[in-house]
Amino acid sequence: MVSIKPIDVEHDLDRLLLVIKESFLTVADEFGLSEENAPTNPAFLKMDSLKKSIMDNVDFYIAKIENEVVGCVGVQPGKAAGEYYIERLAVLPSHRHNDIGRQLLEHAVNEIKTRKGEVISIGIINENTILKQWYKKFGFETCDVKVFSHLPFTVCFMKNLCGQNASKV
Repeated sequence: MVSIKPIDVEHDLDRLLLVIKESFLTVADEFGLSEENAPTNPAFLKMDSLKKSIMDNVDFYIAKIENEVVGCVGVQPGKAAGEYYIERLAVLPSHRHNDIGRQLLEHAVNEIKTRKGEVISIGIINENTILKQWYKKFGFETCDVKVFSHLPFTVCFMKNLCGQNASKV
């Protein structure tokens, strides 16, 4: 049974950092990312950057099975009124394909709805077609694809109008 709760900043930060890094490392390996060519990728996240995210109003939630943290998701207010970002949705490789990612996404969407959010935005590696299709299943649509000279991949920006296709999540 999966339980999802807000992080306890005093007790959960070390485990949150490890879950993010371990979860994103599989993606980094798949796409040939390294700390040198993609230093901002979550696989290479440092504690000071995680703490800065929290200071920048990212609210993290962790998924636990019994006492083991197996996944996480962050919710952050966007720049525009009613816009929110989903950040660092991650599930440990050993716990993938067990519906935990969907539960974390559903939790984030419900949290955003509670906050009267209207638009949910995410950014992913455009070449990660499996992940892109997964988000499309839940009503997210590609709104832009950008090349950044400092990244070895293109970035796909996706949006979902909060509440639209909500039954899919």
